[in-house]
Amino acid sequence: MESSPGTGREAVPARDCGAIALATQPPDLAALERMLIAWAVHPHGAKFARASLYAWSPVRHTLVVRFGAADEGGGADLDAALTRAAHAAGDAADPDRARRTGPAEWMPEWLEGASARAWADGVAIDAHASPGAEEPASGETIDRACGAVRLTHDGAPCLLIVGGWRDAGNGEDRHAALATLRRIGEAALAAERGRSDAARHARAVASLAEFAAAAVSPLNLAEVLDLAGRLATGTCEARGGAVWLGDTAPDLELESTQGPPGTRERLARALMPLAMEVVEEGRPRVIPDDGPGGLRGDGSPVDSALIVPVTAYGAVRGVLAVYDRLASHPSRPPGFDPADAAFVTALAHQLALAVDQARRIEAVRQAEQRCDDLRRELARRERLAALGEMAARVAHEVRNPLASIGAFARRAYRQLAAEDPGREYLEIVIREAERLEGMVGEQLQYATLERPRLKLESVNNVVQEALQAAGERLVRRRVRLLKRLSPDLPPLLLDTERIGRVVGNILEHALDAVAPGGRLRVESRRAGAFAVVEIAHDGQRHPGELLDQLFVPFAISRQGGSGVGLAVAQQVLKQHGGEIRVRGEGEWSSVFSFTLPIPENDDRRRPGRERRASRADRRARAGG
Repeated sequence: MESSPGTGREAVPARDCGAIALATQPPDLAALERMLIAWAVHPHGAKFARASLYAWSPVRHTLVVRFGAADEGGGADLDAALTRAAHAAGDAADPDRARRTGPAEWMPEWLEGASARAWADGVAIDAHASPGAEEPASGETIDRACGAVRLTHDGAPCLLIVGGWRDAGNGEDRHAALATLRRIGEAALAAERGRSDAARHARAVASLAEFAAAAVSPLNLAEVLDLAGRLATGTCEARGGAVWLGDTAPDLELESTQGPPGTRERLARALMPLAMEVVEEGRPRVIPDDGPGGLRGDGSPVDSALIVPVTAYGAVRGVLAVYDRLASHPSRPPGFDPADAAFVTALAHQLALAVDQARRIEAVRQAEQRCDDLRRELARRERLAALGEMAARVAHEVRNPLASIGAFARRAYRQLAAEDPGREYLEIVIREAERLEGMVGEQLQYATLERPRLKLESVNNVVQEALQAAGERLVRRRVRLLKRLSPDLPPLLLDTERIGRVVGNILEHALDAVAPGGRLRVESRRAGAFAVVEIAHDGQRHPGELLDQLFVPFAISRQGGSGVGLAVAQQVLKQHGGEIRVRGEGEWSSVFSFTLPIPENDDRRRPGRERRASRADRRARAGG
C-alpha cells in the first residue's frame, strides 16, 4: 500500500482511485468511454502504448470505432487523467487518433488474434506478435504484443478495447491488468446504466407532474395537447410525436405534432393508419415489435414508434404517439423500451382525463347556454300568452260594437239615394268594419282553437275548394296559376273546414305578396309516408324579412291582416299530426309546404276493419 506523506496513514492505491472515479464521475456513456480508454493507456492502468475502443451496435451487428488514445508519458496522476478525460470536449480523447481511425465499422468475423479471442472469451493477450504485425480491429502496426478486452452489460456485449504494448513484458501481469480493466469497466457500465435509468425515471416523474399541474390550469385544450406531445417526445428522447383526438377511427383528427418543422406533419399523417388501428383495437402498438402479432419496421415511415390509445373510463378519446428514438450511443438500441411504454401510457391516461374533463366542461357550457335559451324562449312565450289572452279579451269586447257599427252603416247606406255623396263614405265604413270583424274573428279562432272533427276526405278536393274561393282575386290580379295535384294521394281523416282554412290562409298570404301578373304554384304529391302540399309564389322578398317569423302570431303585419292566419294554420296542422315550413327556392321567393302523415290516418281506419273481421270470426266459430 502507498503511504500519504506527512500523515502516517495508508493512501488509496491509484488503481482504486481510478475505479472510484469511473463509478462516480461519468455524466454519460461517452464520458465513461473516454475514461476507459484513458485507463487503458495510463501507466497505472493497462499500460497500453496505444489503444482503440469500439462499441457494439445491436442494430447493425457491427463494431463501431469510438475512441483512440496513446500513452502521453510522464506518469501523470491516474485520477487526474480520468477526470480530464471525463470532461473532455467532443467524442474522442485523442482527436488526431480518432481522425486517423475514422468512423469504421467491423464485423465480428473480421477479428483475428487477440481481438477475436477476447470477443469470445472476454480477455486475451498475444504476447508473441511479431514486429510489424497488424491487429485487424485497431488497424495499427503492433511492435511486440497486443491485448483486447470485451465489456458486457446484462450478459450482452457492449464495448471492445484493443491495444498494443511496445515490448513483450510480463504476460501474467498484463492479463491481470486487462481482467481488472474488464471488472472495473463492467461495474462502471452497470453504475452508468443505473444512473441513466434513474435520470430517465426522474424526467418521467417530472413530466407527469408538470402535465398534472397543467391539466388543472387555465390552459385551453389545444395548449394541453401540445404540452402532452412535447413532454412525451422530450422525455422519451424521440425525434417527433403526434396527438390525435377522436372516439372512432374515422373521426380521428390530428391536433398536435412535435419534431422538425419540415417533416413532422408528413410523418404524423403517414402514421395515421396505425393510429386508426390503435383506436379500433384499443391497445398500444410498437415498431419494431418481433413479438406475436407485433409490427415490424418494414415499410413503415419511421424506424421506431410507440403508439398508445388515449383512454378514459373504458372509452378511447384519441391517440398519443412518439417515433424514432434518438439513440445517444451505438450500443443503446434505437427503439422504445418498456420504461418508455410505461411513461407514455401513464401520460396518455392523464391526457385522456384532461380531454374528458374538457368535454364535460364544454357540455356544461352548452347546457347552460341551452338553459339560457330556454329561459328566454319561456319568457317570450309567456309574453305571447299574455298578449294572446289580452287580444282575446279585446276581440271579445269589440266584436259586438263592430257588428253594430257595420249593421247601422249598411242600414244607412240602403236608405241613401244613389246620387247621394254620403254613400261613398258609408262604403268605406262598411268595408273597414268588415275588415276589423275578420281580424277579430282570426284572433278568436287562434285563442279558442278546438279539437278537429275528422272525416275521410281528399286533400286535393280541399285544395280545389280553396282555389275556387280565391279565384276572384286570382283573376282580378291577373295571377298565373300553375297547378299540379297528384291523383295518388289516398283519402285522409281530416277536418275539412280547418284544413281548408289552412290552405286559404296560405293562399291569402301568397296573394298579398305576389305582384299583379305574377305566378302562383300549387302542388300536391306523396313523399314516402306523407302527403305534401306546396304553395309557392314569385313575389318580391323584402331585405331582412325573416321567414321563420311568419308563423308567430302578431309578430308581423301585412296589408289586409294581422298575421294571425299562418299561426292558426300551424296550430291546425299540429292537431292533425303534420307540420308547415317555408323556404326560398330558386325563382320562387317563398314556398309554403305542409305535410300530413299517411300511416297515422291508415292506423285510424284499420281498427274498424279489424273489429268487423273479429266479429265475423266469432260468428264462424259459433256456427261451427
